[in-house]
Amino acid sequence: MPFLALHGDSEVIPNQVQKEDSLECPNCGDRLKIRDSHRRKGSFVARHFYHDAEKETDCGGESPPHSRMKSIAYSKLMTKFPDAAIGLEQQLGNRRADVLVEFPKPRFPEGRGIGVEVQHKHEDKDVDNVTSEYLAEEYSVLWLDQEDFSGFNVDLSGILPTWPHAVQHDFSDGYHGVIHWLRQPKPANPSLDVVFPAEYLAEHSESLRRAWEYGRFDQGGKSGWNDLGFWWLSESYDQYQKWFKLTETLDGQTMLQLGKQDHGTECVLAPVRTEHSRNRDKVHSLAYKVDSADTSADEWTDIGKAWLETGLQSTSVIFKLVVTPSGDLALSLGKYKENSDDDEFITVSTEYNRNLKENLHELANLLG
Repeated sequence: MPFLALHGDSEVIPNQVQKEDSLECPNCGDRLKIRDSHRRKGSFVARHFYHDAEKETDCGGESPPHSRMKSIAYSKLMTKFPDAAIGLEQQLGNRRADVLVEFPKPRFPEGRGIGVEVQHKHEDKDVDNVTSEYLAEEYSVLWLDQEDFSGFNVDLSGILPTWPHAVQHDFSDGYHGVIHWLRQPKPANPSLDVVFPAEYLAEHSESLRRAWEYGRFDQGGKSGWNDLGFWWLSESYDQYQKWFKLTETLDGQTMLQLGKQDHGTECVLAPVRTEHSRNRDKVHSLAYKVDSADTSADEWTDIGKAWLETGLQSTSVIFKLVVTPSGDLALSLGKYKENSDDDEFITVSTEYNRNLKENLHELANLLG
């Protein structure tokens, strides 16, 4: 499917020209037409060229990877940010963005816009310096590489927002007074032993027992593993338990677990990389979608998804925010291995939505 055409003497991608323009294929010279972006079987298909069906051709018509990736990203960004001005190869400070999204006015958390860098080869650009330049201009940053593209679609969940990454910390005039107050020596906290009355223990013994049991909840299912973070998707004392956690194995591998427990335990345990900014930002993006999720649909609907880096070449992990047919929010976790039938997937709904956004932000910070 072509994403590059000749318009006069210039090479163009689909979003740079109109349907009535005269376009020809740079490979075979035949006429090209434009098909607008659309959804096919639930998946996004970017605006693209196609050969005129009136004339038979055996031209493959495939475009250079970088042009193809930029064109798909451009089309998807137009759908995601319909009120924004979107341009190709736009200048911002000393940097020329592959795709530049500019909002009518700054918004939270993306700032003034988004600078999009498409990398066909990882070694092309200095990621840290380029990211810093965009943030200094109060623009968010989105790095895209081949792993973010699937067919004619692209995953835009890895946007690194200006907040809090572009916040400036100027201590040239000294620390704020509250910092000095916090650093003052504090008196030791007094303690007092309180003995529960026997009547209270008798009345609440069952809930106290369950609290003690769940305080000793199995850590990742294996002895000696260390929970880095644990969040309930149900009330901790409910008979039907639901949770997700980030845990560390004895050999230092970090695992994300999503599970539920009634008469038995069902869970998926998936490897994820920590100290990884893209994993952090993708989960932050899921958290921001909690408040805006449309729960009126009467069918299973994906609100957002994040393909997380695992550190294992043969293993892929997807983490999703989902709306159930009953209007509840749910989390899904899937682990897929190449050339294996041992794929695992689980979806856990939650009636405990008031803390879901904050819990996902906490998980994101642990990943980054």
